Amino acid sequence: MGREALVRRKEHPIHKFVGLEIASNVDVGHGDSVHVGRAKVGVVTSSTRSPILGKNIALARVDVAHAEVGTEVEVGKLDGQQKRLPARVTPPSAYDPKKTRPQS
Repeated sequence: MGREALVRRKEHPIHKFVGLEIASNVDVGHGDSVHVGRAKVGVVTSSTRSPILGKNIALARVDVAHAEVGTEVEVGKLDGQQKRLPARVTPPSAYDPKKTRPQS
């Protein structure tokens, strides 16, 4: 409790907020689990079909050990075991991650 606990938590996070590129046209929803093998390593917080990128993208909270960009994961539909959708970890900003487009 208190300030010391918050400082420790900031120095050693358990989860990281990442983007996901889903290699399927099946919709992914809030609360779907993110897996590596049989282990659950995260949860999807939001998702949508990107008309600009032409694929499904999502935001997820993932364990720090599996939050490296390019990590292959699976998004579990139904109960997390019956149907798995392949996905890849990306930076949270999917469209212009390096902010190279002109802004108004």
